Amino acid sequence: MNLKDALCGESARRLLICLVGAVIVAVMWGPQQGSPDDYGHGFKQAVLDPRIFVFLGLGVLMFVLAPRTAQLKARLALPGSGLFGAAAAGVALARTLLHWYDPVGDGKFAAASRAATSGLADVYFGWLYVVTWLLVVGVGLVAILRRSRALASVGALAALAAAELTTVAHADLVSTSRGIDHSYGADATVVAYVGVAISLVYSGWTGRRSSIRDKALDLQARYPGVLIAAMALFLATASVGFATWFSPGRLNARLWTSADLFDGTGISALAAVMQRGGLAASLVVAAAVGALGIYRSSTSLRIAAAGLSVLGGALTLFTAHAMGQIGVDNGVDGATSPWANLGTGPWFALLGFLLLAVAAASPWIGRSSSNAARGRSRAASATAASRMSVTPTLLAGLVVAIVLPHVFTEYWQQVLVTQIGVYVLLAVGLNVVVGWTGLLDLGFIAFYAIGSYTTAFLVGSLPVHPPFGIHLTPLAAIPVAIGACIVAGVALGAPTLRLRGDYLAIVTLGFGEIIRIVAINNPGNITNSTRGPETPVPHPEINVGILDLKWGTDPLQYWYLLLAILAIVVFLFTRLERSSLGRAWAAVREDEVAAKACGVDATRAKLLAFAIGASTSGLAGVFFASQVGYFNPDNFLLLNSILVLAYVVFGGMGSMKGVIVGAAFLTWLPEFLKDQVPADDRQMWIGAVLLFMMIFRPSGLIPERRHTVELTHTDNRQAVTAATASESEGS
Repeated sequence: MNLKDALCGESARRLLICLVGAVIVAVMWGPQQGSPDDYGHGFKQAVLDPRIFVFLGLGVLMFVLAPRTAQLKARLALPGSGLFGAAAAGVALARTLLHWYDPVGDGKFAAASRAATSGLADVYFGWLYVVTWLLVVGVGLVAILRRSRALASVGALAALAAAELTTVAHADLVSTSRGIDHSYGADATVVAYVGVAISLVYSGWTGRRSSIRDKALDLQARYPGVLIAAMALFLATASVGFATWFSPGRLNARLWTSADLFDGTGISALAAVMQRGGLAASLVVAAAVGALGIYRSSTSLRIAAAGLSVLGGALTLFTAHAMGQIGVDNGVDGATSPWANLGTGPWFALLGFLLLAVAAASPWIGRSSSNAARGRSRAASATAASRMSVTPTLLAGLVVAIVLPHVFTEYWQQVLVTQIGVYVLLAVGLNVVVGWTGLLDLGFIAFYAIGSYTTAFLVGSLPVHPPFGIHLTPLAAIPVAIGACIVAGVALGAPTLRLRGDYLAIVTLGFGEIIRIVAINNPGNITNSTRGPETPVPHPEINVGILDLKWGTDPLQYWYLLLAILAIVVFLFTRLERSSLGRAWAAVREDEVAAKACGVDATRAKLLAFAIGASTSGLAGVFFASQVGYFNPDNFLLLNSILVLAYVVFGGMGSMKGVIVGAAFLTWLPEFLKDQVPADDRQMWIGAVLLFMMIFRPSGLIPERRHTVELTHTDNRQAVTAATASESEGS
């Protein structure tokens, strides 16, 4: 066989693979059809449906582009390409997943198109959305690949026009249908199109210079707090101009319309002034003073901006409470609390003002890290710039975690507590074992079960009660539950000190199953078998002197308790990571033999890793048991251990920030998809996200620097100096 025949055969195989893949994706993309008696029904419907031609065309396109992969990668690696791809995909995902008009059907794009029967909305939801997206993506992709300034400008203008078209068409749909709509499909599409425009402008006018991320870090280093201030201004402006402030389910009143709504109701004069432009004026003044202070690096202007922002937040709360109290007095929507009948507007405004205060105070919040960055080489400037914003960013994240949950519905508040918060705490604990020490643990959920059952035992909810009539509250049971998990962690770690890799994973997997099966088939009916606690585990309470706090059914109460616990755990673990023990864990993870040769006590380090990681899981078990009341062994399956491990890997092993973000995202995603895609498609979307991450970002969302260097096979010793490794391990 000559070279020509070989190349033809290779091309034929590549074309066949692309076409078969296109057919598979077409079957997956469509609605779930068929039955156990006819598995081919779904395939036949997919083949007969016109969408098969779209996917076959994509398959042919992949076949054409495959030989040019290297050139495409080089072009797409240039500045602006990543943001362009993410934003263009965001437009498509907004149409596919998000709600567009809540009052009709399932609220998705197809239901909105059926409700749009006239005017611009009918055209836009009929065919113009897809045509506009294809036009913007086509022009933008050519501009990205050719680095054409003219095409980039045209594509950016087209993207902004598409954003405006989306806003007008959606407003036309809402006005003609006259329904109350709180969907986010149109808003997400507008944001995505703006992202496309920014990426095209940047790629067309910067050529081969630094990336958007580097520019953002440089901007943050020159003007501390500017990025946080931009986010604050966006939230506050959206709140004042677009968000609902009162009675979102019926009246749907925004800030400006609420002024007429509350006229003559006896609302305070200050609140009335705030409704009629006072709040907007406060925002403009605070933003102007803050922007000038950030630009000129003026201490006095920054202090003034921080004070004005805090004052604006206080006025926001005062105005919202006054509105809510009038609603309670008049029985609007049956609200019993002044905060129960508010929309997202007051909370977004409060969040905007507080973030603006954080931005104004950034130089003083991040002063220690800024001083630590002085005197470093130019090669480390990007790292130093990123560190300068670490503390302000964490404070901004804390502000968001405190204020933003008020925007959520009660269902999402419950998810935030029982799913996201608890699993973030579990992932932080497992990161000690897997990320910092390099020990593969598949039985971590067993410590979660031990913490839960220990709490149920100590509060008297199990058939067997504590001796001497001792009954503790859940908060008082925390030290005992942590101690029990530490003992269990040492008991698991001691026999497995010589095991590594797959062998250690199998042993820990068996340990997790042993704990679960013992809880089911226990002697003396200690755990009440599959029924769980006989009586519900009581809610936490603190009653010391004049301090009397009780937690109940309000999810936000639990969220703030969990947030305080998580903040303490993260602070302690961060300090621990940078200690001599943290460095010993890193040495054991990299090379245990070399670590022992250098004098590291690997046995002690591994036992402490198991014990400390298990203690965090026990703490999560206490919180879980007291919040849900009832539980059983089915809450502690092997799948839960695998999920927590997936959260750690997805976020970035060894990275504290990455683990938190990864656990929060992957716990939120299945709950979000419940209302967006059919149940049979849910796991497909989650699997697609995981595959995409493992292919394009194997080190995780926010990777640890050492792992990034290892996975990219970079032999740049300046990237991981001794000082950087000791300071940024897990950052």
